[in-house]
Amino acid sequence: MKRIILLASFAVLGSLVTVGQNKIEPTRKYEGTVDYQKTKQPATIFEFRYPAKDLEAAIEKYIEKRGGKSKSAKGMNVAKQVKLQENDNRYYDLYYKVEGSGKGSNANSILSVVLAEPGEDILLRDPNNAAVARATAGSIGAVGFFDALGTEVGVFDLDKKIMEQEGEVKKVEKRYAELEKKRQKLEKDMSDNSQEMQKAQAELEKAKGVLMQILEQKKN
Repeated sequence: MKRIILLASFAVLGSLVTVGQNKIEPTRKYEGTVDYQKTKQPATIFEFRYPAKDLEAAIEKYIEKRGGKSKSAKGMNVAKQVKLQENDNRYYDLYYKVEGSGKGSNANSILSVVLAEPGEDILLRDPNNAAVARATAGSIGAVGFFDALGTEVGVFDLDKKIMEQEGEVKKVEKRYAELEKKRQKLEKDMSDNSQEMQKAQAELEKAKGVLMQILEQKKN
């Protein structure tokens, strides 16, 4: 029984791997603005059909893989001095915000990304001149980072599903172990009961024999 449960679980995990190989690409990409500390910053914006909470976690995981660390800063997440691509020698300060609504297949998310030079104060950028922001967003590292988003979100989604399924497997295994323990107890109880019945049967036969002897004595 336990083997069947494990085989079934591995089969489910195998199907998840097949599904998870598909990228979760943004449905739309465009240039726009994002609000940050009472300014409107030129940003590269991506729309996803994916839960905002998971998308934010996927981006954070992606940044960690690139050696960065995200921190919340006044309405946006910020990662300082991140090397976005292995083949790019530049480092960036990355500002991003994820907003969305809905759950599951009905979820929609918007990712807004602002890239800056390390240590650059983006609040000093001219909001009417998006040339600097476009130039940074068009660099080799930035383009590679943006192009890899779909793959990275897909990897995160697969890892999340595997983790959830592993949790499900552990839950079923625990339930199975509890049932197995009950089965063993029942079998022991039945064995003990059988022995007690045999003992009682012997005592009954003995008692009947004594009774018959007493009855015979009365007749005599």
